[in-house]
Amino acid sequence: MKVALQLYTVRDKMKVDYISTLRAVADVGYKYVEFAGHPFMSIDVLDLKKFLNEIGIKPVSAHIGFNDLENRFNEIISYAKSLGLKYLVSEPDVREISSLNECLKIAEKMNKIGKKVGDNGLRFGIHNHAIEFNKKFDGKTVYNIFVENTDPSLVFFQPDVYWIKYAGYDPVKVIEKLENRCFLVHLKDMKDEVSKDMIELGQGILNFKDIVKACEKAGTEYYIVENDRPSMDSIISVKKALEYLKENFEIE
Repeated sequence: MKVALQLYTVRDKMKVDYISTLRAVADVGYKYVEFAGHPFMSIDVLDLKKFLNEIGIKPVSAHIGFNDLENRFNEIISYAKSLGLKYLVSEPDVREISSLNECLKIAEKMNKIGKKVGDNGLRFGIHNHAIEFNKKFDGKTVYNIFVENTDPSLVFFQPDVYWIKYAGYDPVKVIEKLENRCFLVHLKDMKDEVSKDMIELGQGILNFKDIVKACEKAGTEYYIVENDRPSMDSIISVKKALEYLKENFEIE
């Protein structure tokens, strides 16, 4: 099991001093990271690559704005390739979708972006929040419409298990339908079904043993720790998350 950290979790520290923060992430024991914002695309790519190599961290993916992928594709893909990324992940603004036809048009855009990303040697994936499950057209969730109307060879899906649970769905069942389309997963825990607050990994109600079992069958390569709202210092939070995973799973 390869475990990465979504750096959005430690964004409070990244924006102040990304160098010391990434060193702290490495010291905690993370070998892989997923970017979301600074320093991705905001510093010289060769400097970033050299630094990550020095501290023993491999960058595997980055979250990119959906519109940015359309408007700044060449710039983004060049940076991603130079950094050695394997995956690019995005998410359209589902709040703006008001019909099935609009949904299908976005799925078509996903295929086109996925083709361009694939032609450059990377894979393109879609992340979710709760809205993809809450919003429906013709009785189908936006999420299922995207899954059914995108080419499996061009577009994969990165399920965020917390947001799936938040929307009232079972993350295991969602993942089971993503065989060979679920290379990355966001592991994030929920305190309880009443408050639906986020909590440190392993301290909430999500059944990660069943989730990981489903991911293994679906072909997941990286299990990415994320916590949008840590209940403690963000570095301590990600340390506790990794400790939980090491206690319960075989970590590479």
